[in-house]
Amino acid sequence: MNIIKPVKSIISISAVCAAIAFSSMSGAYAAGNDFGFDGQRHHQKSGKHMMKRMTKVLSLSEEQQTQIKALKTQAKEQHELQRESVKKFKDEEKLLLQAETFDEQAYIALHASYQDTFTQMALTRAKTKHAIFNVLTTEQQEKWLTKMDKRKKNGKRGKRD
Repeated sequence: MNIIKPVKSIISISAVCAAIAFSSMSGAYAAGNDFGFDGQRHHQKSGKHMMKRMTKVLSLSEEQQTQIKALKTQAKEQHELQRESVKKFKDEEKLLLQAETFDEQAYIALHASYQDTFTQMALTRAKTKHAIFNVLTTEQQEKWLTKMDKRKKNGKRGKRD
């Protein structure tokens, strides 16, 4: 009985299947969906979760919740205006990073040309954080600062306490 021929067939078929599987995975990676989830939905879920935790930890009133939601909506609208510029930067950056050799001067020039956009985005985030902080009462502000200090000391960024 010749068993080598069926074994060769099985190995060949397995190799073809593996090649197809790996090529489809690399195609998904190259398509820009690196993390396997829709980033916007991910942020929406984490935003709702954060609001619930803030409400619980700081005992936010209904009025405070409404004010904070309005501030977050306003920040989101401003972010949407800046999103197209950031997307353009990411596309241009991707081209530089995928080049055969890295052109340091081209990257520095690209980054410098988008510096106003980055500054505006940081300013929007800072203004939003400031406005939300000022919605809180003095006691809530103290509790929030204590909680943030505790998280910083424990090295827990974005993790539950």
